[in-house]
Amino acid sequence: MIKFEPIYLRCPQCNSWLEGHKLRSEMVNSSILYSDGKTLNDDYIITPQKIIICPACSHWFWIEHYEEPAITTTKPTEWCYGWNTWRFFGVHFASNEGKIALIEHYKSFLTSIHNIEREIYLRRMLWWAYNDLVRNFYQASWNYLFSGEMSFNVWRKNRNKIFKGMWLFRHYHEEYIDNCIALLRLVENRYSPSDDEYERSILEIMELYRETGQYGKAQEILDKVPRRTHYIANIEKKVKQKKDFVFLVVG
Repeated sequence: MIKFEPIYLRCPQCNSWLEGHKLRSEMVNSSILYSDGKTLNDDYIITPQKIIICPACSHWFWIEHYEEPAITTTKPTEWCYGWNTWRFFGVHFASNEGKIALIEHYKSFLTSIHNIEREIYLRRMLWWAYNDLVRNFYQASWNYLFSGEMSFNVWRKNRNKIFKGMWLFRHYHEEYIDNCIALLRLVENRYSPSDDEYERSILEIMELYRETGQYGKAQEILDKVPRRTHYIANIEKKVKQKKDFVFLVVG
């Protein structure tokens, strides 16, 4: 059973209370890692949502860190808006329409951001949102059907949705590439080996090169990576095959 710790935050514009949930790490049953770095614990993204649209007044605001005084674990006496009303802007993740809505939200936010760290966050989330359209393409294969994970009817409906997602991904592909290149420019040479973000940034840069079809540059980074982890081995395999789609690494 998934266990959450309730948290509460307040809109700085209208003072409405919003209730959220924080997944308790000790209660996680399964984790999924994708090649672009997106990680899900029990199907919930572990990356904190830093930008929020208030469901009461539509004011949007940032929460850099989920800690006091930005949030509290003490339930307020006033009525609270539920998590689903503001979690990732209330979009429906399971549908292609919801995925496109999420993309449009991030694109809109980017037009008024003039802070590099916030732009990196938004472009990373936009990258993942584009990839969500094709993230589970492996589930459309006959091998996946025969694995017994889904009944035939469920698999067929899911397969049709995945193929529609692929069409949408190709429709947005030019925008997707532009965002990947912009993110690359922001994170390249930004961190030094002494920074906490350095190792993650190297892996992210390598994956961005691969997903934008710059396989030679991705291989140059791979050749300098000293450790051959399961993740690195899978990335190198895709680079050699010249395949640029996001893929499931573990899960």
